[in-house]
Amino acid sequence: MQIMSSVIKSLCLFLAMGLCVDMAHAAPIANEKMLNDYRSSFAGSAYHVKYIFVDPQGVSKDQTCCSSDVAKKIYMLDISAKENSDFVYSPELNNLIREHFEITIDNESVVTTSEADYLVLTMSRPHEYSPKSMRCAAGMGEDRAYLISIADNQIKVINRKFLDCGDSYRIVHGDGRVGYEVKDYSKGMDQPQSVLYLLKNGKLVRTENGPYKEER
Repeated sequence: MQIMSSVIKSLCLFLAMGLCVDMAHAAPIANEKMLNDYRSSFAGSAYHVKYIFVDPQGVSKDQTCCSSDVAKKIYMLDISAKENSDFVYSPELNNLIREHFEITIDNESVVTTSEADYLVLTMSRPHEYSPKSMRCAAGMGEDRAYLISIADNQIKVINRKFLDCGDSYRIVHGDGRVGYEVKDYSKGMDQPQSVLYLLKNGKLVRTENGPYKEER
């Protein structure tokens, strides 16, 4: 009986330690007051702000992060939530920040469905940190654009090369189509091509769409 009691005590201690570890690694949560304060701070924005960067204490890093004073972890936060909202962590985005990328959330790009949010992150870093093979021109820094989704408190990168040198994009919303159109110069600066990312059955589907036209 004494041996059984010792085993039970050890098991309880192990479970308690495991619970503490889980709690220590749990992502922070923004409460209703914090969310209201965030929304108030962006009330004067020219467009709707849904996502911002925050540090572990909930200090807002705005929509761009981070050129200096980088916290150990940076999270994305949906400030449109009514009550509570989880801080959403991405190891990949944090690695990019540590590699001297400054990342900007394009809140104008947010496409919301019942299953996920889709949006574009643009990023750049100074030329001294950029491999020569990754630059668009000599002496320039490195620019990237990621197309991501956020669902179930997880960030998924859909495309790490959403835009290349000189490319641009616009939101598609009309004629039963929702998504993005990229003005793609991979065939040459005088031959811009249209690449579509349109929602089909709740997911973005990439389609090459021939020569780019300014008006569609």
